[in-house]
Amino acid sequence: MAGNTSESVFLVKNLDVLSELSKRFLIKKRVLDHFFRCESLTNGDKSVIELSHFLVKNIAKQTHVPEILVLDVMSRFLKEAKAFNEMLRSGYIAWTPERKRLYRKVRVYLHKAYKIAPVFDYQRAKKNLELLHVLLGRRFFWPHVPTQLALIIFVTDRNDPNLANNNYILQKNLRAMCSCSAYAFHMARNKLKINKSGNL
Repeated sequence: MAGNTSESVFLVKNLDVLSELSKRFLIKKRVLDHFFRCESLTNGDKSVIELSHFLVKNIAKQTHVPEILVLDVMSRFLKEAKAFNEMLRSGYIAWTPERKRLYRKVRVYLHKAYKIAPVFDYQRAKKNLELLHVLLGRRFFWPHVPTQLALIIFVTDRNDPNLANNNYILQKNLRAMCSCSAYAFHMARNKLKINKSGNL
């Protein structure tokens, strides 16, 4: 969500009251928020994209963030996203049948996803994780951790009261970030009766 130019000037130039870390976080959030909702994280072969000058220029234009900052944010993000995606896809996440331990494990990965791409409300996502695990327990249905992550972020984003014009995270980006196949995502969503609006 690009916002307007005056907001962006305030964001980039006039945040003297905030720490350098806070400024970087707000810029990262703005850049990645636009990217997840308007651009594609993957190529045709489902691999994570390589950063291009065209993409940097386009994001800079849409978000009113200087190109040098967009380049820095996107370079770091794509590197971290690839590593996160590969780790989730590797199958090295040990499954635990004990529900409290499984909840903690999913919460850890949810926090990792938020640190890499702060494009959803993390506090609301944690509450949605609790509700999801109650629902999964009632259905006796426990999808893999990547699928749970994708569902939590999907529901959190679709029910964000601050979101304007239904400008949702693109599902293909959400699934790619969480290393969740379209089949696993939609099968789990249908089994749990979660509609396209992220509601039961």
